[in-house]
Amino acid sequence: MLRHLDLTTAYRSLAKDFWPAALPLGSRSVVYGHNGSGKSSFASLLLEIASEDTSTEVVWEDELGSSHTVRVGGGGPSPAMAVFTKEWVHCNLSQFLEGDTASPIVTLGEEAIEAKDQEIELGKKIDAFRLEETEAKKKSQESTARAKKLASAAQDGIAEQLKSFDYTRFTKNKYSMPVVEGMLRKYVGEFPDENRSVEALKRLSEPKPERVPVVADAPAGLRAALSGLDTLLAETPTSAAIASLAADQERQRWVEQGIGLHEGLTDCLFCGNAVTPDRQEQLAKHFDKSWFDIRERAQSLAQKVHSHKDALGHWLAAMPSQEALARELRDGYATNLQSVRDEVAERMNVLDDLERVLKEKVEHPATTPSAPDCSLLTGDLSAAILQKAITEHNAQVDDHNTVVEACYETVLDYIIGSRAEAFHQHEASAKSAQAQRNAAKDGAELAERTLSDLRQKRFSNRKMAETLTADLARVYGKGHLSVAVTEDGKSYACRRGDVPATHLSDGERTTLSLLYFLRKLEDETVSGDKTHRIVVIDDPSSSLDREALFATHQWLVDTLKGFGQFIVLTHDFGLLRLFLKSQGSAWNASRNKIKKGDVDETRFPKVAFLEMYAATKGGVRTTQVTPLPPMLVTHSSEYAYLFAKVMDGVDDGTDHDRLFLLPNAARRVLEVFASYKAPHVGTFVQRLEELMGGDLVNNPYRDVYDFCNRYSHGEGGESVDVLDARVIHSQIRRCMEFLKFADTEHFERMCKATGSNPLAIA
Repeated sequence: MLRHLDLTTAYRSLAKDFWPAALPLGSRSVVYGHNGSGKSSFASLLLEIASEDTSTEVVWEDELGSSHTVRVGGGGPSPAMAVFTKEWVHCNLSQFLEGDTASPIVTLGEEAIEAKDQEIELGKKIDAFRLEETEAKKKSQESTARAKKLASAAQDGIAEQLKSFDYTRFTKNKYSMPVVEGMLRKYVGEFPDENRSVEALKRLSEPKPERVPVVADAPAGLRAALSGLDTLLAETPTSAAIASLAADQERQRWVEQGIGLHEGLTDCLFCGNAVTPDRQEQLAKHFDKSWFDIRERAQSLAQKVHSHKDALGHWLAAMPSQEALARELRDGYATNLQSVRDEVAERMNVLDDLERVLKEKVEHPATTPSAPDCSLLTGDLSAAILQKAITEHNAQVDDHNTVVEACYETVLDYIIGSRAEAFHQHEASAKSAQAQRNAAKDGAELAERTLSDLRQKRFSNRKMAETLTADLARVYGKGHLSVAVTEDGKSYACRRGDVPATHLSDGERTTLSLLYFLRKLEDETVSGDKTHRIVVIDDPSSSLDREALFATHQWLVDTLKGFGQFIVLTHDFGLLRLFLKSQGSAWNASRNKIKKGDVDETRFPKVAFLEMYAATKGGVRTTQVTPLPPMLVTHSSEYAYLFAKVMDGVDDGTDHDRLFLLPNAARRVLEVFASYKAPHVGTFVQRLEELMGGDLVNNPYRDVYDFCNRYSHGEGGESVDVLDARVIHSQIRRCMEFLKFADTEHFERMCKATGSNPLAIA
């Protein structure tokens, strides 16, 4: 079915983007537009597409929203489309409808009888192809739906998990379905597991980390200071004092022993000489100096040990806590930090022991305590791993955006990568099923074309002639026209009573052409296959009177029932009103579904009413498509609609987008108004003259009279003179000023009824 059509290059008044993409056709579509709006151009383009002879490249969007490019010289994706236009009438019925003779419509042939048996066999083939097509279509739709579901889940996952971190970046608008589907198609290879994605989300949820101080190298060891520890601890004041006697061992032993033997004595035991106080003082000073020297060295070493303990403690205390580091660094940092703490504790124990021994030596230099095992203190303590972790942490802080982007990438890779393989499989399955469907569809269409050719051979027969005659009677309510098979049995002839019908009126030509088109369409349609067909009818009510119009509308509604889609284009306000009434319930139901957010109905509604009009852009007339204005739905008369449009043009000035169409509308408004005010006078010109008081020479509105006589309402074609905008605005304003002058009360009531601004006419 046709949802929307766009052009690559211009076609008559149709230009690229003339039709908004968000404004779809429906299963039952009615397009209203005045002559000159571009309806016939649109219908002619569809006829070219249906005839597989397109003169310009177009993009056909089907009911599922899929786009199909129709190349020049090609046909559309719906070969079962039938289009009723003036061109179709000319190609099929020109000889029959023109001139003063009743020429044949379709020639009969001998093959018509033989074609019946072939039709049955072709019908079976068509049914088999259509069944295969339906099953493949269902499979393709199911696989596509599964792929869409995966893409939708990925889209939801992106928005739900990442939108809170960057509200403007991770939206469903930025990551639309086409974007997400493209990411799924391109993703190959491995993807992060769920744990890594969770960790990345945790990292994103944390505030931006702060830099932490760089850890200095550990305090240097005491290797040099401890090199003479054993000697210091073993040294005593006595041994130090007699160190000068080390060269004379005999005298050294004698002195060491003698000092002990003479303690407290005044005379020497060996020589008998007196040990004078001066001599004792000299010996004491000698030994006191050694005592102080040992104590001083012990105190110095003890201070170094104490300072090292303090430095080591402060160094350890300055270590950043693991919570200060980035999440992914914490575990490794904590493990190594604990290892350093343990090693520091071991060193502290040794330092405590060493400090205790040195304290004892300081207090009693003569003692010789044993030294603890200080081998641990001679080596350096390494903090390289901790320093590396802190360096990496600070680097992350300095380049926080890179870290955040890496986290985003991890989460996206998990969301997309975990679904990519299944998505590829579903799309491959859908593509395979679509290829199968296309093959079945091509087979069915080939068989249908063959069947159509066969039916053409037997189309003209007496039964069909009787059917067309009955249709004419139904439309006109009388049997003044009939269709009969010619005496040679090879063609149709149209008769008026008992004689050939020559010089058919425009209304009769329209009616007979439309009847023939729809009956031919019905005869060509395979039973039960209407749902695959599109029917387009351009201006089915041209020149019909009220009774014929009503009958034609009802006949169209009945005949077009069951077809997959019909599109009726009309300039007839009466026919529009009839369709609004007959399709009103279904249209209201469709609009209610759309208001409730029904996606399928929004994409391809059951009923659609549109308006087509022509506007000028850059001095060029172009066709535009819009929703049917509420004014057309609300008011039951074309007069009210045209009155409102002309008043809008007067009020908007020269910028009104339909300004160049309004002269015809203004003339039509005056026609209706004049018929109401002067029904006793024959023609419109005479009525206008009557309203002006009969004095056209001195009448202030003579320019309105001249305007209405100069420009026709454009009936029967799309060519409208494009006038200067200021001239047009002046003319339509003068027309409405005249209407107000002729009947001010009526003018004001019409403004009130249509919501027009009465002050636009001062």
